[in-house]
Amino acid sequence: MSSSYGIILVVLMFVSGIIWLIDSQTAGKKRKAAVKKLYDDMLKPPQEAIESVSKEPIHVDYAKSFFPILFFIVVLRSFLYEPFQIPSASMKPTLTEGDFILVNKYDYGLRLPITSEKIIEVGLPQRGDVAVFRAPDTGEDYIKRVIGLPGDTVIYTREKELYIKPFCAQGVPASECPQKMHIKKTAVPGPGYIDKNPNSGVGYINIEYSEDLDGVEHGILNNPERPQYTKQGRYEDSQFKVPMGKYFVMGDNRDNSKDSRYWDTSHFVPEENMVGHAVSIWMHFEFGIKTKYLSWIPTGIDLDRVGAIK
Repeated sequence: MSSSYGIILVVLMFVSGIIWLIDSQTAGKKRKAAVKKLYDDMLKPPQEAIESVSKEPIHVDYAKSFFPILFFIVVLRSFLYEPFQIPSASMKPTLTEGDFILVNKYDYGLRLPITSEKIIEVGLPQRGDVAVFRAPDTGEDYIKRVIGLPGDTVIYTREKELYIKPFCAQGVPASECPQKMHIKKTAVPGPGYIDKNPNSGVGYINIEYSEDLDGVEHGILNNPERPQYTKQGRYEDSQFKVPMGKYFVMGDNRDNSKDSRYWDTSHFVPEENMVGHAVSIWMHFEFGIKTKYLSWIPTGIDLDRVGAIK
């Protein structure tokens, strides 16, 4: 949806700009000449006469009004920041349904709108980033956490333990290569985290952990009632070697997330599919109306969720 919205914005910006430009070079010049002639003929022409000859067609008036606004929005969302809404539970407890987030697009390099071609290299995704990207299997905008960087080996065991063996360049002695890391997690005290579906009302009790992903501390969920299966449906460890130029991502809601472990076409996100770095929650709306045609209407606001994303 975000990609379609971006295309619509760019098209509207160009259409309004072209209308404004054509008018300024044709009928607009005639209107200016008519106003000048009024002042040449009369010392003080009546205001009604001036407005009559200078009045712009309604489509030109709208184009001149909307072009600067559309231009500002396109530049802002293409190169700096873009808002997104969280539609699913895959990033709980970090992000949840109803969160509206701000994505920093500058962090991963400046890209052209629509084509997404990178024109200025600024930075690359880092391990632990919460990133928005175009999923390789559907092309839709997804949001997950970056786990594996290019060249890494990611291991996720059937006991739901995460290991990462960082990339080591060819020819470097094994003794000088980074050692395999066990990504440690610590259980959060309490009765557990209820992952409740806002539509059905069905909830599952999860164990909440604080995970330290190479210095990035954040929350994750594990459902003790749901075994960790591979994409092929087998109860065994999974190992993924991340190709160069690609990334391995997972949802913080580890047992309720379709991510790199399970995609059909590829386990990895190409660097060119990266949209931006999710940096903050700027609003959280509750949507309590269950009626099909009114479910989009907010019924409450939770300002406690506003703030930076860990």
